[in-house]
Parts: sequence; C-alpha cells; structure tokens
Amino acid sequence: MTTTHHQFILEPYKGSRTRHRCPGCGKPREFTRYINTLTWQHLSDNVGKCNRENKCGYHYTPRQYFLDNPTEEARAWLQSDQHLKTYTPPPPPPVDYIPREFAIKSLKAFSKNNFLRYLSKLFGEDKAYQLAELYKLGTSKHWRNAGGYSVVFWQIDRAGNIRQAKVMAYDPETGKRIKEPDGLEVFRNGKYQPQPEDQKPGAYFAGKRLLKNRDANLSQCFFGEHLLSAAPSAPVAIVESEKTAVIMAGVYPDCLWLATGGKHGARWTDQEVYQALEGRNVVLYPDLDSTADWADRAKILAAACASVEVSTYLRDNTPPEDHREGYDLADYFIKRLLYPDQEQTTAQADQEAQEGFTLPPGWQWEELNLKHGTHRVLIDHDGLPASWNYNPRTKRETLAIMIAQQPLVNSLIHKFDLQL
Repeated sequence: MTTTHHQFILEPYKGSRTRHRCPGCGKPREFTRYINTLTWQHLSDNVGKCNRENKCGYHYTPRQYFLDNPTEEARAWLQSDQHLKTYTPPPPPPVDYIPREFAIKSLKAFSKNNFLRYLSKLFGEDKAYQLAELYKLGTSKHWRNAGGYSVVFWQIDRAGNIRQAKVMAYDPETGKRIKEPDGLEVFRNGKYQPQPEDQKPGAYFAGKRLLKNRDANLSQCFFGEHLLSAAPSAPVAIVESEKTAVIMAGVYPDCLWLATGGKHGARWTDQEVYQALEGRNVVLYPDLDSTADWADRAKILAAACASVEVSTYLRDNTPPEDHREGYDLADYFIKRLLYPDQEQTTAQADQEAQEGFTLPPGWQWEELNLKHGTHRVLIDHDGLPASWNYNPRTKRETLAIMIAQQPLVNSLIHKFDLQL
C-alpha cells in the first residue's frame, strides 16, 4: 500500500532487537528509534519514542533533532518537501510457527516434571494431569533439579498454531521458580553440567532453537489462548504468570485463565496480541506490585473487549508486606490446597476463634491502618505475617494460619462470583 508520510518513521517492530533502552526512563526494550526510509538507517540513538507514554513520555522527534543540530543537510531537509514523499513500506515478514510434533513429543514424563509434581501436591495426580492436558504442559530436559526436569509452557494461539516454547525450572516441593544456580544442572553439549554461577536461570525461550533458525520471526501470544476457541462465550481472567493461570484454573474452572507471561510479557498490549480477546468479558488480576500499571494497560484492551476491568481487591485488602513481595492471586489459595484437611476443621477453627483462640507461643495479632480501614494481621514467631508461613510445626499453628487466612479466601471466592 502506498502511503504519504514523513521520510523518518518509527522503526516497525521486528522482534526485541528493534526495541532499545529508553534514554528517558532507562527501561530496556521500550524505546523505538526513528529510521530514514530512504536508507533504512537509524538517526542518533536518542531520537525516538518511549512506548511507556503514561509512565515516561519521552519523545525526541527528527524535526527537533535537526533543529538542535543545524547542519547543512538538516537545513536542506527542513526546507524541502521530502516529508510528503510517497513510498511503499516493506511488508512485514510472515510469522513462523513451531511444528506441533515438538509439543506432542514433550507431553510425557509427567512424573519427572517438577511443575507437575508440585501440581500433584496441590490437587492430586489425576487433576494435575487434567490441567496438564488442558494447557498442554510439556516436559523439557533443558534443566534438571531435585530428581526432575523443567516444564514447557507452550504458547498456542486461537487457531492452534504454536507460537513459542517457554521453558522454566521449578522446585517440586515449594512450587517456586528456580532463580539461583545452586543445585541446578543445565543440559549442554550432550550432558548435564552445573548451571554457571554467573548465569542466573530465567525463562528459556526455545522456539528459534527448535526451528534451527536464529532469524525466525516468532510472535508470542497469551499463554492459554487456545482455550478461547473452545469456549467462545466464557468469561476470561488474565494473570501474569503461567503458574498462577494453571493453579487458578484448578481452583475456579468456571472461567478461562490466561497469562501474559510477565508484566509486559508477549507484548500483550500490542493489537496483534490482544485482538484475540475481541468481544470477550475480561477481568485482569495483576500481581500486587503491578496494579497501577495494569490499570493503564486495561484502557488499551478496551478497544477490543466487550468489557475489561482490573481487580483491585487484593490491593485493597492485603497488608503492605504482601505488596512489597509482589504476591499474586494464587498465593492466597496455595496453602488451602496444600492442607485440604483444614476444610474439615473450618467450623472448629471459627468456633475457637470466637471463643478466644489461644495463639501459639510467640504469635500475636497486630493492627494495620490501610486505605480501606483497619486490618488485623497475625504475626508468627519469626515476626513475619502468618500468611507467609508454609511450614506450620503444630496443629495449633496450622489452625492459627487458617484463621488468619480464611476471611480473605472467602472474600476472594465471593468476589469471583460477582465479577466472573
């Protein structure tokens, strides 16, 4: 298509290599530089626009750059009509997809998949495997720890195309993502080697390696997006991490749980990504440290969704300590799943609480003044909120933790019923 526009344009997105560190806010991969459409070369490295318009707003235009740097060439350009020049922009390269056989081959060895081992602790083996089938969770030998392997979160779009393979290592006991190299082995050169101390493990995107093409044009999508086609009228809940999406699907299966894969993962506010949500009723559940940022991003999604709102219930009903830790929705349900016998003792715990429950030695209630009012927080023997304690030593400690958590969990479930 022939378009009339300036000689200098913002560089079209062609992967992370076309996005740079913003000279204004310093954020990586958020700065789009201007290029000369005659030569397809960049201007100065500070001429461009930050994608974080609301948070940063940095925008240094070519015109301002030439005014600030009045060379003969710049004067000639400013006095010419080249900005009216017509040209045909190059078409975007086609998106490359990962062959399905790679995903099919990974759907095995669940007993050695550390993430599946943790899901089995939460839900039991049968339900854990059902969730693995629902989200097409794979097993990868890229990392090895605690006698098991890493998980593959396949990104599958509405049409069933596989967009990316995200490999992550988890602790099968705590369910925490492995962020330190201690005790972790990586498969390299045909054998396992200790994870290098100077390379902290993160998410490993295996798409280009599977395709054996470093220049492959891979475009990510929401994790769990393939579920949208199966339930075209179901409400949609979006969280940040793949782990949270899978766990919440087990807790509250009446809606579709998708994940962005990070605060800005999959570039989920790009139209090419969020158009998958067209016509859907969507509720966003950000981590506690991302509520304000996601509120801004919800305005972008509103262009496609039938309705979109950001849940602030966690932010308004949890103590500041949880905010600093960046807790997410699943954190408030995991303990309940780990100790299912507590469901039978709810009545006993409520009765003991009403009758003046005797706290374990060294535990105490503290009152915090929050935005919505006064909030009682149970502090354990380590001086930390009891909600952080995943290893109660006695039955009394278990009951005390449940008493502190039960009102929030009940309120969250009620809130789901209202919103979804």
